[in-house]
Amino acid sequence: MIAYLKGLLSEKLPASAIIECGGVGYGVMIPLSTYDKLPPQGDQVKLLIHYSFNETDGVRLFGFINETEKALFKKLISISKIGPKTALSILSTLPADELISAVSRGDVKLISTVPGIGKKSAERLIVELKDKVGSIISGDLPGFDHSSSDIIRDAEDALLALGYKSIDVTKAIRSLMKDQEFQRSEQLVKAIIKGLYKTRKI
Repeated sequence: MIAYLKGLLSEKLPASAIIECGGVGYGVMIPLSTYDKLPPQGDQVKLLIHYSFNETDGVRLFGFINETEKALFKKLISISKIGPKTALSILSTLPADELISAVSRGDVKLISTVPGIGKKSAERLIVELKDKVGSIISGDLPGFDHSSSDIIRDAEDALLALGYKSIDVTKAIRSLMKDQEFQRSEQLVKAIIKGLYKTRKI
């Protein structure tokens, strides 16, 4: 079993990468969220690997930049009718933090924006993952640790009730939590409203 590949990034494309290790080039399928975090071509890189084999497709390697993406991928492919291709599409459309947030909120509309995922599939995905995303949250996602998840959820609910768009709220939270800590949801709500006002998203 291959746990990770560490070597020269000899080629990178939005859906795949080739990592050269010991003179061997390994083709790895990746989500767009991992592609966005890859170093320049020719630099050293480390990708966490999910190994897959079946008689139809043979050996396939799926690569992820961090444990959170890999854990989400494994949870997604465990859901009925969601295969690796669809799981990659989900992670390419909704970065890990946005997906976790959407599942926690039960945001069917946002998850339905993923190509190939309709309303019913989105609802099933939420049901399957809602009780599992807490174990996925890690230090890979600034601001989405266990101690702040309730504050984030309350702030999201308040802002959505005020009419703000879900995707704008999620992006604002991700940006703010990188550099600041909030003790109460009210503080986070005020900071987000101020930030959205400055960027004319109100």
